[in-house]
Formats: sequence, structure tokens, C-alpha cells
Amino acid sequence: MIGRNGVRWGAALGVAGLAIATYLIVRQESAPDVSMQPLPEAPGGIQAVNPQVRVWTRTITLVRGDGAAAASIENGQPGDSAWLDRSDSRFHPRDEIFGAASIPASTAAQRGPFYRYAGGLLRACGKAADRPEIRCTRWAGPADPPPDQRMRAVERLLERYDHGTGLWEQDASTWQSAKALTTVIDYMSRTGDRQYLGYVDETYRHGDIARTGVPVQTGYNDDALWWALTWIRAFDLAHEPRYLDAARKIVDGLGDQRASFCAGGLAWARTGIDPDLHPWTQVNSITNGLYLTATALLSTRVEPSDRSSYLARATTTWDWFTTGAGRALLGPSGVINDHLDQYGGTCVLVDENRRWTYDQGMLISGLVALHRATGNGALLTSADRIAAAATHDGSVFIQNGILNEPSATTCPGPDCHDAETYKGVLVRGYRELEDTGRSTVATAEFLTRQAQSLRDTADEYGFRWQGPPRDDDHPNFATQTAALDALNAV
Repeated sequence: MIGRNGVRWGAALGVAGLAIATYLIVRQESAPDVSMQPLPEAPGGIQAVNPQVRVWTRTITLVRGDGAAAASIENGQPGDSAWLDRSDSRFHPRDEIFGAASIPASTAAQRGPFYRYAGGLLRACGKAADRPEIRCTRWAGPADPPPDQRMRAVERLLERYDHGTGLWEQDASTWQSAKALTTVIDYMSRTGDRQYLGYVDETYRHGDIARTGVPVQTGYNDDALWWALTWIRAFDLAHEPRYLDAARKIVDGLGDQRASFCAGGLAWARTGIDPDLHPWTQVNSITNGLYLTATALLSTRVEPSDRSSYLARATTTWDWFTTGAGRALLGPSGVINDHLDQYGGTCVLVDENRRWTYDQGMLISGLVALHRATGNGALLTSADRIAAAATHDGSVFIQNGILNEPSATTCPGPDCHDAETYKGVLVRGYRELEDTGRSTVATAEFLTRQAQSLRDTADEYGFRWQGPPRDDDHPNFATQTAALDALNAV
């Protein structure tokens, strides 16, 4: 049955692709326009008009130079195509295309011929050979208006995506790649722009995700839970059951990870991982905050017969924070401490002054999700308390009104790593709290201030969120993800 369905689906795609290709050829041949003639050679001053668009990870670009334009397609396969589309000044397509380019064998990119702007507007469109979807850039005239800041930030983030691994920039831990993909999903959810869905599908097809939910097993429970949240968000966006199944595989596989020495909290890692660091003897806020969030979200998305099980796990996790051993992680001011360590047969709070923004943000997200599942208003009161402690004047995380990471003493720099993403987790959780409409703490003004503080270098953002870019602050995909979280939150 599966084989027959696959054949039928492949045939359907082939028919759809043939129909579209035939339509394009007929459309082009039936609508000649003497005012739109290809240039004999490429003009000077060639540059890409951002933002580009993507269709199934192919990049479609309107390329412009000295009053002329061409369509290009990159990161594709033989048979993929791109072309120019024309409209009048009121954005009405004129039912004519120009400069079609098809990727030949043994290459991954192709650019069509240049056409002179002859009144009206042009855009580049394209499609994958084996997919029916067509995506087009925005309409552009010879003097293109400035592109949207948030989309430019997404484009720069995706430039660092590794199509060979389905991760970002040699991300061995994989969790920051999960967070980056979640941020792209958030962009699509908040804007309605679905052009990046192909990255979700492509990532899912890498590594061991279809079987286990994660690309590789790192042994760290928090790494896996970041992927669970990614697949839940992907399910919310695309409504594909495979993504929800992936999240459930991850969450359901953690049943044996409760630490007996810490009264039921989830251990940071499985026994034996990283013997020099001993993470299996640590129970931290982020792992349990992630688990709280994931189980609460699943309790409102799985089939009704299974909802009570996930809700019970979420409730038990919050009880562990409030009345169990995890209570030590809730500081008296409302600031969340980072972790507990094994001490004999129990666990103790160590390094009390080492706190991180993402611990605050993830617990806020978990409380919001649990509130949505139960309607318990007291959970939002707890979330408000954390948000107030993390973001009000005088907070250890606030400097001149802007989020700061005081414990990240090696940031920015080559040894910074994980902390580069943390502030984005806080603004995301804060936005979720503000979205409830019932918070007495979370404000749109705070989020706007964070986004407006960002300073970029060619649409890329470093670790610091205020002041001009400095030479020691080199943007990477993790810092870009955090900044995009801030842009998504407004």
C-alpha cells in the first residue's frame, strides 16, 4: 500500500510539474512583448535585490544591474527553474514571463538573461522541479524600496544553514540549531510568510530525526528537549502529524531520567556523558523548564485519550519546582537559579550567583503553556513574578534598560558558545506571557525597546544588544537567532 501511494504521489507531482512547465512555456510564447528584449550581455553594477525568497530551500533572487533585471535560482537540482514576471505599477501581473532559466545537469544554480525595465515592475519567481509550489520575490522597480529588517535577518540566519547536515554552522550540540529553526518557525507564524517551510521539512529528513526525534543523540536531555519544542512549533505551523510524533518520541523517552538523589527532577544528562563534567549529577532549571513546557504543550495537542498523561507530567514538574527539591532553584526575589548538584544522597544549590536569562524565559514559557492547558490563573502570577525579577530596573539582567547576560564572562568571544542564544529565549517567553493579555508585568514597550536597541553589521547581529557593533563581537548563527527572537517579539 505504501509503495502504491508513493507511486501515485510521484505521478501526481510529475503531472503537476509538467502542467506548470507547459503553462509557463505557453504563457511565455503567447504573450510576446517587444518592449522586453533580453540584453546581449550582462549589465554593470549587478547586485541581488533583497529579500530573496525560498521554495523548498531553493533560493530565488531578483538580480538587478543598471536598470535591468534577471531571475536566478540557487541551491537547487537539475530541472528547477526561475523566471521574471512583470506587472503594471498597481501590482497587477501582466500574464507574461521573461528570462526563464532552468538548472542544467551537474549544477545547482542558474541565472537567466537580463531584461531592461520597460515600465511597470518586475519580480523573480521559481519552483523546484519535483514540487508544485511557486514562490516569487516582491515586486521591484528600478529604485527598490528598503526591504524589511526582520526578513533580512532571517535571510542572513539561513545563509549559515548547512544543507549537508540539516544543522547550522557545525553545531555539535545541536540544541542551538533546534532553537534557530524554532525562531524561523516563529517568524513564519507571526508574519504569515510560509516561504521557509522547506527548511523544516529538510531538517526533519536529516540524521535520525524520523526515528528518534533528534538528529543525533548527544546524551544531554536538554539538547533533546529543545528539539521537542521545535517539532511542536512545526506541528502548530504545518499541521503535519509527523512533527508531533517526533516531539512525543523525545518526551516519552525521558521517563528514566529522573534523578533519585534530587527527588524526581530530570538530570541534565544521561549517566556516563562527559565524564570530566559529570552532568548526570546535575539537575538544572533549563532541562526541567523545557520538560514542563513540552509536556504542557503536548497535553493540548495530542489525542484526547493521552492528554491527561502529559498534563500530569507537566503538573508534577511544576510541583517539583514549588514544593520539591527544585524549590531551591526559585530565588526569593523571583530570579531562577541555574542548577542543583548531587551531594551524597541529596542535591544542593551551588554557585547561587551564576544565573542565565534563558532559565527565566523557559520557565515563563512553561507556566504560560500550563496555564493555557489548565486555566489556572495562579500560574500566570508565578510567571509575572519571574518576569518582573528578570526585567525590571535593578535586575541583574538589565543594563540601561536592555537585556544583559552578567554570568557570560567569556562573551563575546570564541569561548562563549551556548550563552549567545540565551537572551532570545527570555524575550520569547516574555512575549508569550504578554500574549495572554492577563499579565500585570509584561509590556509591549519592553519588547520594543529590546528590538530597537539592536545594532547590526550588514543585517547580522552580535552578542551585545546595545551600543554600536565592536570589533570583538563577531556575529554567528546563535547571536543572529537571539536577535531575531527580539525582532519577532514586537
